[in-house]
Formats: sequence, C-alpha cells, structure tokens
Amino acid sequence: MDTQTCFSKKQDKVKKRVIWGIEVAEELLWKGWSLGKEISKNLVLKNLSMKIQKVKYRPPKTRFFFTVTPQPIFLSPGISFILPIIFRPLEEKEYTDRLWFENEEGMFCVDLRATLPCHNLICPASLQLPMCALGDMAEAWFCLDNVGDLLTFFNWEFPSPFQMLPTRGLLGPGQACRIKVTFHPLMAVIHKVQATCWYGEGGKQKSSIQLQAAAKCAQLLVNIKQKQPEDQDVEGFQKVLHFGSVAVGCIAKRQIRLYNPSVVSAPFRIEVAPDVLTKDQAFLCPTACGVVPPGKKRYVSVFFHPETLDARTMDYLSIVPSGCASQTLLKVVGFCRGPEVFLQHYCIDFSCVNLGERSEQSLWIENKSDCVAHFQFAVDCLESVFSIRPAFGTLVGKARVTLLCAFRPTHPIIYFRRVACLIHHQDPMFLDLIGTCHSDSIKPAILRPQHLTWYHTHLVRGLTHYPPDILGLMLSEKKLEQDRNGALMIPTEDPKDMPALQCPLIPPMTEYFFDGTRDLAIFPPPVSMEPVEVDFGACPGPEEPNPVSLRLVNHTKGKITVVWTRRSDCPFWVTPETCDVPPLKSTAMHLHFQPSCPNCLYAVELEGFAVYKVLQSFHNIEEDCTVCPSWCLTLQARGHSYHAALEHCIPQYSLDAPKLFPAVSPSEPSYRSLLLTNKGSMLLIFNLAPQSSPDISLKPRLGCVAPGAHQIFFICTYPKGSSWKQHVFYLQFNFCPQYLKEVSMQSREELLQLQLDTYSSVFFKPTRVGCSSTSCFTFRNPSRLPREFEWRVSQQYRKTLAVQPARGLIQPNESLTLTWTFSPLEETKYLYRVGVWVWEASLPPNAKLSPTTHYMIRLVGVGITNTLSAKEKELDFGNVVVNCEQSRSLVLLNEGNCTLCYRLSLEQDSPELVSSDPLALQLDCTEGSMPPRSQDTICLTACPNQRSQYSWTISYSLLSHRDNKVGEKQELCRVFLTAVYPVLSIQNVCSMGSTEGITQRHLWHLFSLDMLNSYLKHDPFPGELTYKVPTRHSTSRIPPVLTSLKLDFNFGAAPIEAPPSAVLLALKNSGVVPLDWAFLFPNDQHIDLDLWAEQAEFNSTELHQMRVQDNGIFSISPKAGSLSPGQEQVVELKYSHLFIGTDRLPVLLKVSHGREILLNFIGVTVKLDQKYVHFTSTSHQFIPVSIGDTLPPRQIYELYNGGSVPVTYEIQTNILSQVQEENFGHPIFCCLNPQGEIQPGTITQVLWIFSPIEAKPYTVDVPIHIPGWNSATVRFQGVGYDPSSIRDTTPFHNISSWDNSPIHSRLMVPGQNVFLSQSHISLGNIPVQSKCSRLLFLRNISRNETIVFVWQLKPLDFGEVFVSPMEGKVAPEETVPLVVTLKASVHASFYSLDLVCKVYQQELLKQYQKELQEWKDKKEQQEMKCTVTDRKVTRRACGAACEPTRRYKTLPPIKKQQSLNGPTSWNLKIPKEETSWPCLQPPAPGILYLGLTARAHAIDYFLANFFSDFPRHFLHWELPKRMYVQEESEASEKESPDKWAPVSEQKKQLLVDCLTAIIRGLLEDKTFHEAVNRSLSEQIPYFCQFWSEQSARFTTKSSSLHAAPELFLSSSSWEDREGKVQEEDRWSLGKPEGEEEMEKDEEEEEEEEEEEEEEMKEEEETGKEELVEEEVMDEKEDKLTWTGIKLTSQPMFQESLQWQWQQPLKAIMKEEQEQDEKEAVGRLPAFANLQEALLENMIQNILVEASRGEVVLTSRPRVIALRPLTVPRIPTSDLLSWAPLESQQRVVPRLIVAPPTTNSLNTPEASPSKLLP
Repeated sequence: MDTQTCFSKKQDKVKKRVIWGIEVAEELLWKGWSLGKEISKNLVLKNLSMKIQKVKYRPPKTRFFFTVTPQPIFLSPGISFILPIIFRPLEEKEYTDRLWFENEEGMFCVDLRATLPCHNLICPASLQLPMCALGDMAEAWFCLDNVGDLLTFFNWEFPSPFQMLPTRGLLGPGQACRIKVTFHPLMAVIHKVQATCWYGEGGKQKSSIQLQAAAKCAQLLVNIKQKQPEDQDVEGFQKVLHFGSVAVGCIAKRQIRLYNPSVVSAPFRIEVAPDVLTKDQAFLCPTACGVVPPGKKRYVSVFFHPETLDARTMDYLSIVPSGCASQTLLKVVGFCRGPEVFLQHYCIDFSCVNLGERSEQSLWIENKSDCVAHFQFAVDCLESVFSIRPAFGTLVGKARVTLLCAFRPTHPIIYFRRVACLIHHQDPMFLDLIGTCHSDSIKPAILRPQHLTWYHTHLVRGLTHYPPDILGLMLSEKKLEQDRNGALMIPTEDPKDMPALQCPLIPPMTEYFFDGTRDLAIFPPPVSMEPVEVDFGACPGPEEPNPVSLRLVNHTKGKITVVWTRRSDCPFWVTPETCDVPPLKSTAMHLHFQPSCPNCLYAVELEGFAVYKVLQSFHNIEEDCTVCPSWCLTLQARGHSYHAALEHCIPQYSLDAPKLFPAVSPSEPSYRSLLLTNKGSMLLIFNLAPQSSPDISLKPRLGCVAPGAHQIFFICTYPKGSSWKQHVFYLQFNFCPQYLKEVSMQSREELLQLQLDTYSSVFFKPTRVGCSSTSCFTFRNPSRLPREFEWRVSQQYRKTLAVQPARGLIQPNESLTLTWTFSPLEETKYLYRVGVWVWEASLPPNAKLSPTTHYMIRLVGVGITNTLSAKEKELDFGNVVVNCEQSRSLVLLNEGNCTLCYRLSLEQDSPELVSSDPLALQLDCTEGSMPPRSQDTICLTACPNQRSQYSWTISYSLLSHRDNKVGEKQELCRVFLTAVYPVLSIQNVCSMGSTEGITQRHLWHLFSLDMLNSYLKHDPFPGELTYKVPTRHSTSRIPPVLTSLKLDFNFGAAPIEAPPSAVLLALKNSGVVPLDWAFLFPNDQHIDLDLWAEQAEFNSTELHQMRVQDNGIFSISPKAGSLSPGQEQVVELKYSHLFIGTDRLPVLLKVSHGREILLNFIGVTVKLDQKYVHFTSTSHQFIPVSIGDTLPPRQIYELYNGGSVPVTYEIQTNILSQVQEENFGHPIFCCLNPQGEIQPGTITQVLWIFSPIEAKPYTVDVPIHIPGWNSATVRFQGVGYDPSSIRDTTPFHNISSWDNSPIHSRLMVPGQNVFLSQSHISLGNIPVQSKCSRLLFLRNISRNETIVFVWQLKPLDFGEVFVSPMEGKVAPEETVPLVVTLKASVHASFYSLDLVCKVYQQELLKQYQKELQEWKDKKEQQEMKCTVTDRKVTRRACGAACEPTRRYKTLPPIKKQQSLNGPTSWNLKIPKEETSWPCLQPPAPGILYLGLTARAHAIDYFLANFFSDFPRHFLHWELPKRMYVQEESEASEKESPDKWAPVSEQKKQLLVDCLTAIIRGLLEDKTFHEAVNRSLSEQIPYFCQFWSEQSARFTTKSSSLHAAPELFLSSSSWEDREGKVQEEDRWSLGKPEGEEEMEKDEEEEEEEEEEEEEEMKEEEETGKEELVEEEVMDEKEDKLTWTGIKLTSQPMFQESLQWQWQQPLKAIMKEEQEQDEKEAVGRLPAFANLQEALLENMIQNILVEASRGEVVLTSRPRVIALRPLTVPRIPTSDLLSWAPLESQQRVVPRLIVAPPTTNSLNTPEASPSKLLP
C-alpha cells in the first residue's frame, strides 16, 4: 500500500449541545484504559444565557463513575464550570452511565461511556461516480477511517467493472486511507454494486459502501473543417479528406472536427492502415487518441508530407470511439507535385566565331510550379569553351532567371556539347550548345541546329560512324537517299514494308545515365576514352606526380582529330593537346597534375572534342546533310596537396536524401534525386565510396562543390523482389575516409496483385425472377502503382450477371467497391465463377503487351417469385378543400423474401380527366425498390380543382434494371377523395339593444339570411378565389368587388342616442372541413400608402365610408375566426345610432378558399319623437295555398316601428274588393286587422288570409298609410296550386318550405352561463285544436351562481301558448326541465312567435331587494321631513306646529306645470330631491329567446295530407258550454268594441269585495244548498261514475225509477256544430286590437278569469263523477225492475222457463251496454283530457329521470320470469254481476290519477306536464 495515501486524521472534537442556555458535551468517552487505574475527565458547563443559572446535579448511579460531592452550581453569564469525573474500572467490559443536571427550566443528562479497544473502520455509505462512456474510465476517491483503537488490516472485495486501489492495507488508530475507485464499464447500464471491506480479527468484521455509476454509449460525429470541393462529407457515405496537390517536400495540414453530442466524454483513437511501411507514410496524424468532452468539439490535425514525385497517395484513417459505437473510416487523398522547370531554348547556336573571340547569348529558365526548384548545369564553366552563368541556383515558385551563355573557342573546329540541367525532384533537361570557330587558315563547315536533327536521325540509322565524305559518295552513288526531312537513309525495295527509322523519344533519366561513360550507352559511341575518372590522391610535392595514361579509341570509319581545351592555370592537362586518330584505331594520351599550392584540394572536369578530319574545311563537304557535329569528351580529375600528417578541412554540408525509391514496374529502373549543399567556406570534394552497394548507380560519382553551391545527384536502382530491400551507399568528402556519409534507401518490386475481400465469395440475396439485386464486393491494390483491371464474365452468364465497373483503374493503396448485379431468369439457384485480370496501368499505346495476373471469385444467387401489395386496399383522403393540397401516406408491403423494384402508375377514374388538366393526385416517388419483408411509404399529394368525387387506381409494374423491362400492370389500391368547399351557414340570429323588439323571423328577413345561406351553400366563382385568404390588395379607399353576390344586412331603425342595435349571429361550419372566416371592412382591404401616394380628394361615398369606419358606427366582434366541422361561434354585429340618417357600409364576408359575399350594412337613425315604420321590402310573398281549401290558413305580415313614439297604421282594403270582384266575388286576399297601433321598438303582426280559387299567381298592391308619416305601397303575392296535380313535384304543404329556422342550433351569448337545450321549436304541421308539447331543458353551467328565470309570454291573437314552470330557480350546474305547450285555435293558421325568458343572478336580486328596501325607507323618511328657510313665516310655522298633523293631503289638480316663481327665500329643491333619490334600477337580466313555429291545418285537410301523422296529435276539445260562452263574449265584444272603458284600481277592488261577500253568503245559505240537492236528483249525465261513495249513496236514495235520458251529444252533431262555429269565425278576429292591449294592462282581471276557469274545471270534474255514479245506479235499478216483474206476474213454472231464456238475453244486453258505455266514455273530452294528461305525465317523468342519469333508455331490456301466483282465479263477469255494488264502485276511484300541477314555482322538484305526442 502506498504510504502517501495514508495520513493521520485529527481527532474529532467533542460534540457539544446547548440546553436551556447551558453548553455541555453530549457524552464523555474513555478509551485506552487499564484495570486498576483511575482515569478522570473534565466536564465543562458554560452559561451562554444572559442570566445567572443555578444548576444542580446528581452523581452517577454506578460505582465505576463518581465525582465530587453534589452541590449547587451558580453560573454567571459567560462563565464556565469544570466538573471532574473519575472512571475506575474493575473488569474488562464496556461501562455506561449518566450524569443528570437540573435547573429552573428542566432536567438534562450527559452520557458517560467507557469502551474497550476494538477494530473499527468506517467509510461512506455510498459513492456516486461520474457518468462514463463505454470503454472509458471514471474515478472517484473516498476516505477509509480507522476510528478504533487497534492497528487494523483491511481487504476490499468489489465486483466488476469497479476496481479499488489499494485493495488491502494496514491502518493505525486515528489514521485514514484514501481509496481510489475506478469504473471501466463494458455495458451501457446503471451499475449499483456493494463493495465490502473486511477487517478485524480473522477478517470477520466488515464495512460496506454502495458504488453507483451510470454507463452510456458515446457517439462521435466526424466532419471536415473548411471543406473543399474535392472533399466528401455526406452522412451515410465514405468521407474523403482531399489535400489536393502538395509540393514535394512540403507539409500540408487539414483538420477534422469531432463533435460529441452525448452527455458523457467520448474517448477515441485514430488508427492507420497497418500494412503501410512507416517510411512510406505520407500522411501523419499526431493525435493517436484523445477524449472529447460532452457537448464539445475537438479538432484533429492530419498532415500530408509527400516525397514521391507525381504520385497520387491514398490512405485510410479509422476514428474509433470507445465502446460499441461505430467507427468512421476517413479516406485521405493527396497528390505530390514537383517543380516544373522549363528552358527558353533547348539549343543555343553561337554560329561562327573567329578564333580568340567570345560570343554570348542569354537564356532564361522558369519554374512554372509554386514549389521551390534547385537546378544545376553539369558543366565546368572554367575548363569548358562553353560557360553558363549562373551554373546553379534556386527557383522559387513561379519565378524566372536569366542565364548568360558564353562561347570562347580555343581551336578552329566544330564545337557541340549536350549539357545536362539537373533539377532536384525533376527529370534532367538537356541544353545543346553548338558553335564553329574559324581561323585565318582553317575554316571548318559551319554547324547549324538542323545538322543536330539529322545527326540524331543518322545515329538511329547507324550512319554516324561514316565520315561526311563517304556519306556524300554513297549518296551520289544512290546507295543512300534522303527522306522527306533531308536526312540520309538506306534505300529499300518496297518503302511500304518497313518505314525508315526515326529518332526515338529517350527518357531524360535514361539518356543521363546511359551516356557511354561507364560502358552504358544507348547507341554505340563513336569515340571512347578510358579512364574517364582519375584520382591522383595526395600529391604534397615537391616532385611532380606521374602522369596517368589515357587510351582513346576511334570507333568510326573516318579519321578523327582530338582537341583538348585547357586553361592556362589549370593544374591538370592532357598531352598531346591535339592529335589525329585513324579509323578504328586507338591512341595513348597522358594526364598531368601539378598542384600549384600546398594543402589544397583540386578537382576539375577536362573537356576535349573529337571531330572528323574531313570537316576541317568546308570545301570538303558536298552535301550539307552529311555534316556531323563533334563529340565531347569529359575527364574527371581530382587530387590534393595535403601532407599525410595534416588533417583535411572538415566538410560542412546538408544532404536531402529520400528514404524510398519510387515505385516502378518489374525490371524497370527507379530513380531519385539527392541534393548536397556546401554550407562551408571551402571547396567540398565528394566521391562515391567503394564499399557502397553495387546495385545502385550514382551520378556524378565524384566532383566538387563550391562554397555556397549545391550538387544534385541522381541515383538509380533496379528493384527486385516483393519485399523491401535496403540499399546503402557512402559519400566520402575531401579525400578523408573519416568523412563518410551513409545513405540508406529501400526499394521493392511492385508485383501485379490484388487483395480480395470476403474470402473471394459473393452472395446475392434472394431475387425475384425478372428483377435484379446487387451485392458489393471490395478489393484493394496493395502496390504503389496504379493498376488496370477487367472482370471477364462468361458469355453464358452475361444475361444473369453483370458488374459495374467491369473495367477500370485502381490507385495505389486504394480500396475499390464493385457492384455485382444478379438478374435471375428462372426460379432456381445460380452458381458462378468469374475472374479478374490485372495489368500495369498507364502503358503507352505502342508498348508491348505487359504481363497480367488474374484472380477467381465465386458468386451465389437464388431466383424466386414475389408480388407487391398495399397495406390499405382503399385509401380515402376524406374531404379536401378545392385547390388545397393534402397529403396521405400509402404503405407498400413486400411480404416476400426478395427485393422488388417497382414503378407506380396512376389512373383517374372519376371525374373524367380533360387532356389539358393535370392529375389532381401526385406521387412523390413513382419508382423504387423494397427490401424483403419490409414496407415503404409513398406520399400521395392531392390537389383537386373542382368539387367532385374523385377516385384513382394505382397500379404497379415490376422492373428489371438489367434489361429495363417493365412487367405487367397490376392493381395496387384505389384512392378516393371528396373535394369540397368550406361551407359556412347562419344557424340562428338574436337581437339585442334597440332591436330587441324585432322577432327572430323578422330579423331573419332583415338580414336576408335565407339568401345568404343559399349563397354560402353553392360553389364559389373563379373571381371569388382571386385571393383565397383575407388580404390587403387594394390601393383604393373603395376596394374593387370581385364577387357578384350582394346582400343587405338591415339593422332596422332606432331613434338617435338609443342603445346600439346589436344582432348576434350564430355561425356554424356546416361543411366537413375546417374553415376560416372574416368580415372585412374597406379599411381591412386597403393597402396603407405613404402620404405622398394618398389621393388628395375624396368623393362623397368615400367620405361617408370614412365617417362610418372612423366613428365605429358599424362594428363586428370578432371580425375573424376559425371553425372546425360542426363548430359554432357567435358573432356580434352592432350599429350605433350616432348620426341621424341612413348609414351604409360595404362589408366583405370572406370564407378562406370559399365564398366571398358583399354585405351591405344598412342602418337608419331617426330623430326623437319622429314616427318611423321600417319596411323590410316593398313586396311580400304569401305561403302557397292549395285551391279548394275551405279553411285557408291565416298568414302573418309584420310591421316594425323603428321610432320612439307609437304609430297607427291603416291598410287600404278597397283594393282588395277590386280583386274580389275580378275573381267571381271570392275574397282572394283578406286582411283581418287592417288598423292598429305599433308601439315603439316592437312589431305588430298583420293577419292575412290568402284563398286562391285557381292554380295561378295572384298579386295586389296595397297602400299602407301611417298617419303623421309617409305611406307605402306593398305588393302582396300569392300562388295557388292544385294539390292533385303537383303534389309529388312541389310540396307546398310541407312546413319546411315556410319554416327554415334552425331547430337544434343554440345561440350562446358571450359570458352567458344559462342556455336552453334548443333555441327554436318547430312543431311542423299540426291539426287545429291540437295541443302540442315539447320538452326542453334550462341548464346552468355556472359553478357557484344560482339563477332565477322568469318567462314573459305575449298573448296570441288565436291559440294559446304557455311554459311550465313560468319561473323558478336553477342551482349551479343543474338542469331544469321545461315544457312548452301550444294549443292551436279552431282556425287554420301559421304560428310564429318568440318566447322571452329573463334570467337573473339570485345574489344580484337579493342585493337589489335589500338596497331597494333601504331606498324606500330613506325616501319615506325624506318625504316626512320639511325644511323652511323663510324667516318671515317663523311664527306661522310655529302656529302650524301646534295644529294636529294630518296623514293625507289633497293633491292639486293635474295641469300643465308652470315655472316656479316663488320667493327667493324659499329653498325649493324639488328637482334636486328627485335627482338625489333616484329609483334603483333592477339588475340587467340575461335574455333567452325561444322561437316557436307551426302551421295549423283544418282536420279534413290534415287527414287528407298527413293521415299517418294524425295519431301523434291530441285534439284538445273544450266543453260546449265554455265554447258558447266564449263565442257570445267574443260576439258581444265585436258588437260593442267601445263599451269597455278603462277601469281604475279602486273599482276593481270594489268589485272583488262585492263578489267575495256574495259568494260567502251563498255558501252559508241553506235554501241555496237545498236547491243544489234538488238539481242533483234530476236527470244527470253519465259523469256520476266519477263521484265519491257518499255522493253515489245519496243519489241512490233520492232517485226513483225512470228511463235513462240521452247523456251526451253524438259525435256527428258535435262535428256539425264545430264546423258551424269555424264557419262563423272564419272572417272575424277574436278580439279587437285595442281591447287586447287594454286587457294586457289589467292584471287583476286576468287573475279573476283564471280563478273562474279553475272553478269551472272543478265543476266539470264534479259533473263527470256524478255522471259515472248515476250510470251505475241506473244499472242497478234496471236489475231490480226485471226481478220484480218476474216475481209478481207469472207462476213458478213459467218463471223458470222465462228465466232460462232471459239469462242469455240479459248477458247480451249487459255486454252491449258495457261496450256502449266504454265507447261513450272514450269519446268524452274530459276522459280524453284525463288520459292524455296521465300519459303525458308518465312520459315526462321518464324523460326527466333519463336526463338526470337515473334511467338509461338505451340499455338492453331484461326479461325476468316470475313464478306462478298461488292466489285464486279472478272471478268471472257473472260473479262480478252478483257482487255487491259497493265492491264494484270501490275499484273505480283507484284508476283516477290527478294531472300534474303546471303552475308550481318549486322548479327543481316540479316535473314537466307536456310532452311529445
């Protein structure tokens, strides 16, 4: 264990606590004690409070702990007291005790404990390690403390993947050890393990720590920084990092970006291909591994250092994250470029120069590359006749240097020398230097560049070994001839057989190395010399060294002259200087060396020229083409004059030498260049050491380098073998063996080979017959040369197997992936063997066929059959808006085992497609392929262009990519679409404010809602879709109208400063698609322009619209919205009456992608006290009526008073008489109330009867006169039709043709918490005198407000309507049932009325009543006070005060009020009193409107047209007596319409009191009672069966035998009488209009009439009961009569016979009588009413319980089988006939159920009484 991890830990301080202001230790602990010794410890008590504390203590209980004698301790603030405690142990065990203290506030204790020495190691309970990635490591530390008293050895046990260091160790008491925990996960899970530390005696004690750590998978995203066009950085494909072209010897740098998107650190490593030689690695990545922090980026640099010239280098880097993350393969590519050095000219012609003269010419050398180029001309400018200045140098990129070439001949001969220009990292260039020297006596032929061209041609053709004179002779003898270029050639018999040889293109390196100096020559040299390199060695002197013999050989057929050029001060020279050599002979020469200075180095290149002797005179040349240039001979000579004891100068140089030879083909030489730079100040001489490797060639082998100059070497070798071979050579400097430079290079032969992947096998997945599948195959070029390859597939396999690419080029170290395509022709298994041929790339076209190598691979495939299917055979887009796009996904399934390639085709079935129209359905992909057992998703985009039902058929064809064949079409699926437009409709309308008095039906016509709904249902015109959505598109104040649909929204009329006329419209999305709607004012369509672009002047229309919009006269809230299908929204249209006159504003109703309708908002504001009747239109259309209808319906025409004063209307009916005369005296049009009064803000219904006699239209123009105002003429139109001829085509009798109001629409006012379940009730077609009921619910959706509702019903001119209950309360979130009942009158008519329900909040009502009571009390108190401020009347006031006060005072007469001109001393503040005590206004109620419409038909007409509906209606017959009384009263009212004058309240009260006294007197009058009893004994009706038992007994006793009278009228007589009543009331109105208004105001009279009606109902019920009772008694009397006759008139025998034949007769008579009684009872109106009330109450109770969830009406009925009853059988009719009368009568009252009370105010408990029939 490392000692540095263990340390001594400070002892923990004694834990203290503060109790009641005293600081004391929690416990005292004794450790390390021994037996027999006393150990004492001090207990410190400190007073931290601000008062003196008195503390008492008790000694410990045990005898092992003791202290001083207990005594009180007084502690001042801040004072401490030390109490010694002694511990005396007697045996080795643990001791515990307590020391108790007590003060004024309580008691506390201190623990005393003595422990034995023990082992105790503690560590944290848990340790959380940082989150770690797979393959990474996380670490954490914790302390292991030895809190025991002994030296403790520990040992850790831990599970994988955790490790702990140190795992074991030894801790002394009080020491601690830092434990290192490392976490190296292998799985991405949360690790929770337990590590255990064992210690103690025998390692039996333990301490545990829970180790927690989470492991996650790291992820790295690899991207290329600063991408270049050649880079490839697409996800899912191989990434390529391209360095581009980099200069040789330079280093390029690129960076890749590693991003870690995970939450853990991501370790990574970068691997390079292992089979690449380290010395050949051009790519370098210094970062071999690293870590990317979470959410961070890291950049990794990759370097490219190329050394191989003109080579494309490729390598692969693998970025491998830790763990299971996938690695990224990065392909790095770079190209090495060298210098591009060019010479201006490659031949310099100095022409003819006289001996002793000097000629110079300039020449520039240029480097076109951007890399540095080092050049050197291989010529000794000091010793040669040709000199180049500078002879060496460095060219930077894109640079040019001018060279100066000089010619200084020494002998009159022809001069030609081919000088090599050596360039580092580039092949050498050659510069031809030619010149001719003439002397006075010798004038050789002048050499020109053309001669060089001919010379190279003659060299190939073997003619250079012949002197010019012989060539001229052979040319003259026709042994030679000239070609088209003028060169000589040997003639051939047939020129077509073999063309003349031309000079080949010799590579520069070959020409440089094979120059003939070392028996290496391309062509046989004409002249040779041995040796060419001479080393004199050390020549310190003073004697002259021996000359070296030189042998010169002439290989030509002519005599040559050899001339050596020599500088005068050159230490080396050749003798003889000039000599002639005969043909094919040799001669000897000597090289001399004479050093001029001691201790110097010498090295020169001597130059000599050999030329044909015949060329010394130009006269010897007959043919110019025979002129041959001279041959330059070079001799390398070196030596030094150092003595042996002297040290040679130390060379200072730098050598740029590569490590590898370039890759070449087998048997080809490999060349490299080296650069030696002399960095010293002295001459540097070099030579190739003899111990160098013999398989390399270095040129130059020896030479000298001037100070600051450089020498370029070229080295050549022939690589052999596939393994790397090392070549070592040595350079020796300055003739000293110690100065050697070892250079090592490697080479190998690049063989033709490939590395094939997947073990040379390719497997295809199962493929459908006729289709194709692909498989990838990868192979690699391990060599350093590019290779060409070709896959050769047998002819028999080419129909089923193909490869791409089949032929190509693979770069060095490149991995190439091929794609094999398998196309089976039948369902079977295929096995192939295919070979690939490889050969050397980049061979010249005329090169001989290079060797090849081939490899074989095996391919396996299976052909099967399969089909394509769709997941949904029918795909329905549903409803799509026209010209809108919607997309759906079509899922294709491939359930087979092969890949399918398919092509989809689309055909439109409906509607028929026009050739010019595009398809309304588009596929995002029509072709694709699907892997086996997979699914693919095709996106279908539909954009219908018209409203129609679309259907398409999608078919598929399977494809074969091999031969591009398309299979047969097969149906895949069908696609359906319903193209619709957004449909907006107006469901309901409600008026508020000044238009509150307008009925819903009238409001419906004012706003032309029927026409608006019809417009909205139709398709939009193309012009309306110019702007599909609301937009600002106009620069004019009056935007152009793009729609031809225009409607008026008429807000009616109201006086100025009246409340705004508000109309609520319930908009509903009646379509099936969501829609957006908007009301656009002109400003909403106007494009805001700058001030300079605005129009300067406005016309009157624009000014009016600006005034309306600026003042907000018309407003809409909200102006726009969105509605889902079926969703409703309430829009408030408001018209403010701010200005007198008519206001108009065009408002555009725009439905996005739908209709566009122009609404003309019209509103009228009139002056105060001005009469104004608002006419909706100048025409009115009556409902069509059938001809021959004896009782045509009453129809309604409404007049609206828009002013603030009542108006009277008068309809001129004289024009109706004219129409009557024209139609045979038949009243076609009849107005029932031509005169009347219209209250302000209300509507009056004018009743008309239209009775046609022919099936044709009728028209009449009727003037309507308004006294005090204008008159108007309204055209009334009606159509008569023959129901027998057009019943099936034009059902005018249908109520739907007249009532288009919504039934189920519910208009919700914003902020309204109470609503009705229906806002409109349409009863449809009903018979006259029918009672129709409907059940609806009033719901309170508020959670904490109780609602009080009150119905306000207007009396009808005919019929009766009532709601039950009329008022009540609705608790929060409760629902109250309501029953609306309509009792139709005897007249056929139309019913259209609005029922108003006012809704209040109960809390507001209570608050209002409380404040109202307070206001009344204060007002009474204020009225009792009287303050007089006149000083003059003080005495009079005092006298008046003494008089008794009177409660009442006579009011002054009512007259016109005059101005108050009293004295100024009177403080009369009457107006102020009125203003200071205004009457409190009740809270504004919420208004609920319930529309009710119906059409009542005569019974015979109803039976003829709606026979099946007749049983659904209940006819509510009134009693004849009641009806006659009503008729008489109506007749009397009609006869004397003016006899009822207004009655005061006092008279009403007087009448009530008188009637009350009379009725009470009658109740106490015995004479009146006797008269009533006598009337009961008279002939009574059948209603006595409903009597009680007491009344039945009384009737039996008082009645005598008499015949039963006729009890009731027959049905026929009743119908006749009813028909007469209807005929009499056909042309008359029930009550005058004035009397109706008067009766509305007299509430108390209505209450009396209601009481009378209730009394009459009770009398009727009583009469019914008496009638039933009487019938029962009559039956009993008849039986008694028959029995008496039989007993008295005949003897016993005859009685028995008579009894036998009378018994059947009596039974028959009894059955007939009972049947007649049942029929009679069933026809009674009272019984029918009772039956209807009973059934109605039952159904109502069931529906209410169902609405509350107590009964589920849709549940399945259960059948319960009851066990048979054991009671005796029910007695027969015979037994019942003999039963006592009381028992029979006792059953009847149990069947009677009283109808429910309809005027109950207890709303929650009240149950509705009227239901659906």
